Amino acid sequence: MNTIHFNIDHWIALAPGLATQQDWQSWANTPSFIDPQPPAADKIPPMMRRRMSPLSKLALQAALMATESNNIDYIVFASRHGELHRTVDLINDIINGDDASPIAFSQSVHNTAAGLYTIATKQPIAVTSLAGGENNLHMALVEVACYLNQFPQHRVLVVDFDQPLPTPYQQFEHHHYPSFALAMVISTGNNYQLSWQSTATSTTQRYHTVSCYPQTLTIIKHLANQDSQWSIEAQNQHWQWQYQS
Repeated sequence: MNTIHFNIDHWIALAPGLATQQDWQSWANTPSFIDPQPPAADKIPPMMRRRMSPLSKLALQAALMATESNNIDYIVFASRHGELHRTVDLINDIINGDDASPIAFSQSVHNTAAGLYTIATKQPIAVTSLAGGENNLHMALVEVACYLNQFPQHRVLVVDFDQPLPTPYQQFEHHHYPSFALAMVISTGNNYQLSWQSTATSTTQRYHTVSCYPQTLTIIKHLANQDSQWSIEAQNQHWQWQYQS
């Protein structure tokens, strides 16, 4: 079994109707998503905001809120699907004989939100943008642990964000959830222990054992409730969390 340790100094999660840790604590006890209105994006400069996709707005708003009073040295943005909705729209425009929008094209790449964060904050900070499949946030935390092992005095911003797949890919969507973003400021420490080991779960078993939500929403639920331990089953991984103050 592999193990990493870290502290979560601060976290912010955003989804329609959910903007504070109190909101998420209420949701954790009675999970439901009924508010269609996205959270405010008031931290993002207006000229930048009007060109951004709803998903990038969510990710960038969470990142800016999490770092308002926290200095950071490294950034990891993680998204399983990234700007797939914008990419599908661009492909449809081309199929229909229309010109692809240069602005839409430039903001359809996987590191869109990461790049926009450094532009919005005017900070030339090193950034990694990754896609870790269903284990997306866990892969980001492994990346952070590797970085902090080399720079133990530094602090890292992790932003995990996603939205349901667009209509042409709905057959591959196994969860029902709204767009969301989780931003965490991570530092060296032992408050959290994350362990994992490989498993040999079959596809049939998988969909009987995993949560109906993406892993990140499950993690937010436990963070909001300040749970001391929990586990998450993925297709080929078992993740075990432990927390001690």
